[in-house]
Amino acid sequence: MRSRSTFRPIILTGLLGLAIYGVLKPDATNRASVSATDIYVVDGDTLRFDDEPIRLTGFNTPETRRAECDSERDAGFAAKERLQELLSNAVEIYLEVRLNSSGVPVRDKYRRQIARLILDGTDVADILIPEGHAESYDGGARRNWCGS
Repeated sequence: MRSRSTFRPIILTGLLGLAIYGVLKPDATNRASVSATDIYVVDGDTLRFDDEPIRLTGFNTPETRRAECDSERDAGFAAKERLQELLSNAVEIYLEVRLNSSGVPVRDKYRRQIARLILDGTDVADILIPEGHAESYDGGARRNWCGS
């Protein structure tokens, strides 16, 4: 029969494994079917839904409000208009809000929920990026849309 001191490292290793899994396990999502009329497009990568600000993930578009130059502002409004057009023509619209391990929506530094917008089975990132309205983005440094 083993002593208690022999089991202590096994128990500690197991608890450490559970703690690591809790931190490293992937976020879940909450997928909901929504109506285009319930979505307000703030700009090319930000929405308001159910009075909640939502940052679309996987891409970044030029700014409209805090643009550094006129060409960025123009490109930002073009991205916003394209997203509005895509929404108005979509038959099936889903928002996939990212949830943490406790089931609470993940928020960015501006307190916006993080989500993917799926239109007729396609993530809007996969439409806006190839069209030149957006760049792939997963955090970090952003592109300078003013050309310098």
